[in-house]
Amino acid sequence: MNPAPRKTVIIGGGLSGLAAARDLALAGQQVTLLESAPVAGGLASSLRLKGESVEHFYHFICRGDDALLEMVNELGIGAHLHWRHVRTSFFHDGRLYGFGTPIDLLRFSPVPVMQRLRFGWHVTRSSLRSKWRWLDELPARAWLIENIGEEAYNVIWHPLLRVKFGEAYDKISAAWVWHRIWRVARSRQGRFGRSVFGYLTHGSDTVVRALLDWLEAQPNVSVRTSVRVTGVDVREAAVTGVRLEGETIACQSVISTVALPALDRLVPGQTTDYFERARQVQYIGVVCALFSLRRPFSTSFWMNINDPRISFNGVIEQTNLNANLREAGLNLLYVPYYLPTTEPRYRYTNQQVYDEYLPMLRLVNPQFDESWIDEVFVARTAYAQALCTTNFARLRPEHRTPIRGLYVTDSTQFYPEDRTISAAIVQGRKAASFCLEDCRGA
Repeated sequence: MNPAPRKTVIIGGGLSGLAAARDLALAGQQVTLLESAPVAGGLASSLRLKGESVEHFYHFICRGDDALLEMVNELGIGAHLHWRHVRTSFFHDGRLYGFGTPIDLLRFSPVPVMQRLRFGWHVTRSSLRSKWRWLDELPARAWLIENIGEEAYNVIWHPLLRVKFGEAYDKISAAWVWHRIWRVARSRQGRFGRSVFGYLTHGSDTVVRALLDWLEAQPNVSVRTSVRVTGVDVREAAVTGVRLEGETIACQSVISTVALPALDRLVPGQTTDYFERARQVQYIGVVCALFSLRRPFSTSFWMNINDPRISFNGVIEQTNLNANLREAGLNLLYVPYYLPTTEPRYRYTNQQVYDEYLPMLRLVNPQFDESWIDEVFVARTAYAQALCTTNFARLRPEHRTPIRGLYVTDSTQFYPEDRTISAAIVQGRKAASFCLEDCRGA
């Protein structure tokens, strides 16, 4: 007689949760996936504009995003993956510069010539580096100044770090900055070419929808949205179930994909070193304004900004990457801003965000006018980015927790990588593999 399949509950329907659910279902487990939002996807979720799926938060694909590319192939949606040359630029003190190729860098006059060369050499060296542990101990600011020079740091990197991380900017780990350089540099075509980034026809919803369609077709999977998890039941240091409002789901395993502070609320009172270290991780939130325009804002996909009159450090014109959006008559401009959720600006109304950003966008493009704006959407999330300070690797939690049957995947595990769709898939599948390994050994 075959034993009953093991029951696992996955908390969170972002890409980590969806990827974990797929692997567990393929292994024959009974899987229940719970998502608090009305739709799955998490930070990869979308809204509808002119009949098209449009991401709440922008995403792009790099050549080294192997886990995402593998999942695309597994799901049979490779025809929706496209690669495109894009332009990147830098707006500095009222002037726009190209910033996508070595030739652009040589012409970037805000930085002294020798430091432009040092900057380019540093990018090349970073793209060839594979070992990063020693960088975990170094502050990014000091590491960058040593390698590219103080003027280059102040013009190029300081506004990116200072605006994103606030007072913690000088404590951010060099390993985190290195990986950002590494990921983008590996997407450049040739030594002197522009970057080549990828996109899915309908954005991240392409892979989210394919995963959901597959999961919903499986008899051993239940996907539930608009449900609030209130706690994880633990008895004798082992998982026994997951509590919802008015219901308990009995299970032998739980994979949590929520941020560590949210997990701490689900299993309160834990005093082991694992949970004590997890409580030391600090996060910042993001407010991301999406402007749907009647005409293009620029010719760049990515524009870094260093101007004391402008509060944000960059804009992303997704339509200059995703040709499907342009063909649908959309012109989409994302303006993200990272900040602690305790700051008043995190709670700004949509109108307040609009009023602040409108004159700043005019500074970047003097032709820009309010009449260009069709619609504006503002998305917020409280745990958008962990503060990856020096020695952050020691805070990064293992997938297995001291509670038997409880597994964790969280964006801190991406480190030194930044938040990407591919990294989310990697960690979700890792959590599932540990769960399955322990099930087989039970």
